[in-house]
Amino acid sequence: MIRILVADDSAVAREVVNEGIAVHRKNRYIEIDNVSNGTDALEILKKKQIDIAFIDVNMPGMNGHDVVAAMAETKSHGCLVVAMSSDLRDPAESIFRNFGAYHFLKKPFSFEDVADVIATYILMTTAYPILVVDDSATMRKLTSKILEASRFNFEISEADSAQAALKMLSSGKFKLVLTDFHMPGIDGIELAGAIRDLSSKIGIYMMSTNETSYLERSAAFVGISGFLKKPFTAEDIDTLMHQYLEIDAPTFGKVREMFSFSSRDRKAS
Repeated sequence: MIRILVADDSAVAREVVNEGIAVHRKNRYIEIDNVSNGTDALEILKKKQIDIAFIDVNMPGMNGHDVVAAMAETKSHGCLVVAMSSDLRDPAESIFRNFGAYHFLKKPFSFEDVADVIATYILMTTAYPILVVDDSATMRKLTSKILEASRFNFEISEADSAQAALKMLSSGKFKLVLTDFHMPGIDGIELAGAIRDLSSKIGIYMMSTNETSYLERSAAFVGISGFLKKPFTAEDIDTLMHQYLEIDAPTFGKVREMFSFSSRDRKAS
């Protein structure tokens, strides 16, 4: 079930949002609360766990950014927040961004725009089997915690060496691999090449604490999907997943290049 809140003082805007939600109702059970002001929106956020909140920036009684700022103390803390307005300026934009809002829909938007947001949420909550490869148990544990803090849903497995990783990957269950570069025996580049021999579809992302520019051409040549320089955060994982799944970047999302050199250079490698 997906629980959605639509908060907007415009009946027309609420209707468009509900039309976009309806696109997915034949495949998912969706519970919707519609309200016309910020005060009622906050009360619903306090009473139940909302998964997606479409919040108008300007509403009577309590503005949308005030609702989002107060959301941290509700049951719906961490839900996918989509701000709606004909314009978005500071301080509202800063508040939405600082309190973890996801996206902004500029009015007038279409029901297709709303349907795309719901589709993205469904992708986020799909389980993605991922293998974390690192010879350091501490780094594997830290990486797993970062993955758990992401907006995306992962089924996390760990391997302490490239050899162990290849044995696990032979099962065919994994969609993604996060591998350290510096490992005894087979390093990350060699592992990536072996993974590509198994599958062209697995997303392979390499982790390293060192300057990565000298590694990136080799990494791209063997088919690595991207590079994550340590330390990285859950937001970086979100960026990675948007790119892997070819989802448009959200308004309030972090932008991080998976490679530092240009796309033209990558193709030439």
